[in-house]
Amino acid sequence: MGKLRSDWAKKQKGDINIVAVSPQRQSNYIKGILLAADEINQQKGKLLGRSLNVQIQVDGNNIDESTPLIRRIISNPKITAVLGHRSSSIAVPASMLYERGQVIFLPPFSTAKKLTGHGFQYVFRMAPSSGIMSRQLASAAKMLGYQNIAILYSRDDLNKEVAFMFENEALRQGVNITKMSSFFEQDDNFRNIIAQLSTEPFDAVFIASGSTPGARMAQQLRDMGVQTPILGTDAFTNANYALTGKEATNSTIVPSIYQAAKKDPITQQFNARYYSKYRELPDYNAAQGYDSVKLLAHAIKLSGSTLTPLISSTLHFMPAWVGVTGLHSYDELGELFGKKYFFQTWREGELHYLPAIHSNYYLERFQSSRKKTVENQSPTDFTDVFSKSMHDDDSKIYMLDLAHDILQFKRLGVILENTIEGKKLADYTLLATLGEQKNIQIVPCEIPFSILSDNEIKKEMLSCYGKLSLSVDVIFLPTKQVVKPSLQHQLNAGLSFFKIPIISLNEKNEDPNVTFVITKRRDVNNASIINFSGLLNNQRVHEFEEKIRGLPDISANLQDLQKMDIPDSSIILISPDTFIQTGVIQ
Repeated sequence: MGKLRSDWAKKQKGDINIVAVSPQRQSNYIKGILLAADEINQQKGKLLGRSLNVQIQVDGNNIDESTPLIRRIISNPKITAVLGHRSSSIAVPASMLYERGQVIFLPPFSTAKKLTGHGFQYVFRMAPSSGIMSRQLASAAKMLGYQNIAILYSRDDLNKEVAFMFENEALRQGVNITKMSSFFEQDDNFRNIIAQLSTEPFDAVFIASGSTPGARMAQQLRDMGVQTPILGTDAFTNANYALTGKEATNSTIVPSIYQAAKKDPITQQFNARYYSKYRELPDYNAAQGYDSVKLLAHAIKLSGSTLTPLISSTLHFMPAWVGVTGLHSYDELGELFGKKYFFQTWREGELHYLPAIHSNYYLERFQSSRKKTVENQSPTDFTDVFSKSMHDDDSKIYMLDLAHDILQFKRLGVILENTIEGKKLADYTLLATLGEQKNIQIVPCEIPFSILSDNEIKKEMLSCYGKLSLSVDVIFLPTKQVVKPSLQHQLNAGLSFFKIPIISLNEKNEDPNVTFVITKRRDVNNASIINFSGLLNNQRVHEFEEKIRGLPDISANLQDLQKMDIPDSSIILISPDTFIQTGVIQ
């Protein structure tokens, strides 16, 4: 069938056919897929000049029920790709069949380790693995102050895998596991298991199960007097969890890939288009469906073909791609990198965002990698320095230090006025301190701003940009601008031609030509910090706020960095929360 599929793709110029598989025809996941397909078909030139045709199929409840459908899909040489199969128990065995039939397979929700464990060529993960989820959950638990955790898990393969991975990661973080018990999801009474938890005190309960049994477990925990916070898997983002468990699900912390309430334009644009089509706001399921189609279309466009071996190799080796749900980068096994979990908590039937507690995991991951690659220097322990209160100037130095470790520049240019006030406005003292610490050459270009007219300033700025573009690796854009924003934007736009990134520490940056913005957390405020109430152990909310407010918030223009031949590896490891696109800040 793989040969027949390739023969068909070589000679066909008609519709590009893909299959979307879901338990229901009208699911939000399917709605996200259809929205993306509509957008592609409405574009000039469509996709390689062809329409994208989506066939919707209803999945079975298990692999035995789904196998006839899978075989029908594989036996049709017109099918290029399959998006779907919600359950890992179906997606993992189905991947073997799609691999043999050379069908591109993008399962949207499977986190099972086995999915990418067979060395397959045509299988690509769309959600971070259970290993990444477990590590992030353990990191968040430690940050929230949990020293002792009880683990409850259902006896299916996936949740057992997540539970044991979480146990290992929690122990690595110095968190003690007081009790570990399993249960059958179909049971209604968990009270005997819950009663066994009381032998040792614990600060939180981790539950790995489906949303409905998890809600029943939460209800019975609360009924039996257990009021500690609950840690759950991404299955608990399902609204069914809160609907079933009601008030008992309050103070449940869950990992989630998609932040519907983000204020960045890419999310807002997706929200607006989805609402316009369906008269409701999208959720995680819709976002995953939307990104699956957009990612596949991106790979088809880059490969210039619907030959599945070419699409597959393109997905494996193409530069990292940014979608609504974040960064997508693949290795030779189809493992997903860059995409991240954020954290939310259920309260009164609604999910509320918990800012910043995902940050330490990515700082630690990035730092462990840098220790292997930075030579002749002692790398800064970013997880340590950003966990402490410090003066704003010290914070800026460490943020520039982090930017240096990510971008690996050796010569940094800055435009300033050679006066005491001019150097202060340009943060020159901070740059000089960083230069001494990291052996970076600071290259100033001086302009007497205070005595020049606007036209003269423009000429001098053009001259400085020309000189710096030939002698530095990056240009630092001072937080306090002394020229008109329109002129600054115009000058910044020209630097991409010279492959010179621009770094800014300005949290109010509105220039899409700035390549890299690093600031203190912009999402830690009175409205968001209140969501931690009742979730912290041995910490007060205002103390916790002070600890996380200084964590770095990174925005990167990935498209510009790729054009400048700067490797994706560091950006993928640090996984910025926000991405800047030329012409619009996402």
